[in-house]
Amino acid sequence: MKKNVLIYPSGAGNAIEIYYSIKDSIHINVIPASGKVDLSELVYENEVEYIPYIQSANFIDELNELIERKKIDYIFPTHDTVALHLVENSKTINSHIISSNYKTNYICRYKEETYNVFKDTDFCPKVYTEIVSEDQYPIFAKPNVGEGSKGVQLVKNSSQHSALKNTHKDLLFVEYLPGKEYTIDCFTNRNGELQFAGPRERVEIMMGVSFRSKQVKDTKRFLQIANQINNQLELRGLWFFQLKEDVNNELKLLEVSTRTPGTIGFFRHLGVNLPLLSVFDAMELDVNIEMSDFDIELFRATRNKYNYSFSYKRVYLDFDDTLIINNKVNLDVISFVYQCNNLGKPVHLITKHDSDLSETLKKYNIQESLFDSIILLKHEEKKSDFINPDQAIFIDNWFKEREEVKNSLNIPVFDVDTVNSLIIQ
Repeated sequence: MKKNVLIYPSGAGNAIEIYYSIKDSIHINVIPASGKVDLSELVYENEVEYIPYIQSANFIDELNELIERKKIDYIFPTHDTVALHLVENSKTINSHIISSNYKTNYICRYKEETYNVFKDTDFCPKVYTEIVSEDQYPIFAKPNVGEGSKGVQLVKNSSQHSALKNTHKDLLFVEYLPGKEYTIDCFTNRNGELQFAGPRERVEIMMGVSFRSKQVKDTKRFLQIANQINNQLELRGLWFFQLKEDVNNELKLLEVSTRTPGTIGFFRHLGVNLPLLSVFDAMELDVNIEMSDFDIELFRATRNKYNYSFSYKRVYLDFDDTLIINNKVNLDVISFVYQCNNLGKPVHLITKHDSDLSETLKKYNIQESLFDSIILLKHEEKKSDFINPDQAIFIDNWFKEREEVKNSLNIPVFDVDTVNSLIIQ
């Protein structure tokens, strides 16, 4: 029987990465949940559930109601503060939380606590509690509670340091680390054994997010630090830590986190699916990890998603230069056809194809059964005369055809370049 896994909050980038990692497992059914309308509506196959933010007085009651209604077996928190709140209240939450224990989450959420735990290690950065001499600047200011690059800034002199110290009580002041930055994705099983530690260099960073990552070859020092952290904290499932090189190219700790990093897909494409392994570990299953021996480099690009003001229940689709373009199957369009099949939405192929359409479909290995009907028209016939406009959409590469259908039936029409906006995920 499949286990129901709740991803909450479901709209963040790392939440989407979890979804991509576990959605196709035959053992898992994913339920997304959010406190607001967000990207979730355009990504997840299952309907998004809405529950209050964790600060709400009735959060746990409504969460438990959702757990009961959807038979949630596991909750995968995607934000540090959410994870901390859930494990803190785990005794009153009627589902298993995929995360480390409360003490570990607390230490990881507050950087001051993290640095206190590791203050005697050689990888802990210098933390300045007082104003330092001018020759020690620049130094770095960062929030005690934060993620990514939010609230961080370079402190260039003692006057700036003093002003920030007096006005921002939540800031920590640490040594400036000008070198390369790394994320080390890790997995610790329920027995406390560190089974995986994979370092990747964050080559290009924008808005606190790595837009280019590549594998690290010399992993010895990274593994040493990973084991020290694992031995000091009670970690379970996936977790990560970040390091940055100081002026002497020595690795220093930025943070340790129990949440899923946004670039968790890096090692998944090398055969190490950390979110899925974390679910299996929560199920009390033993796992083996074997990483592929080829190299990989990840480039991140933003991708737009679109939320249209209409809903549709049937599709009318052109063939020439729409489903087939430049003697090739249009992958966006054929994916959309299969999506409609999965969702039970009929797709009607409507075309003025000159040749034997059955033979052409065979040529491109397209089954006629993909379509609920095939409407073959003469060139002088209007496509609008053969379309049921009730909650229908029309897809055609030719402007004249789209214009005629739009003017006659007033239904949404799409050119081939916008079909991908209709694809979920």
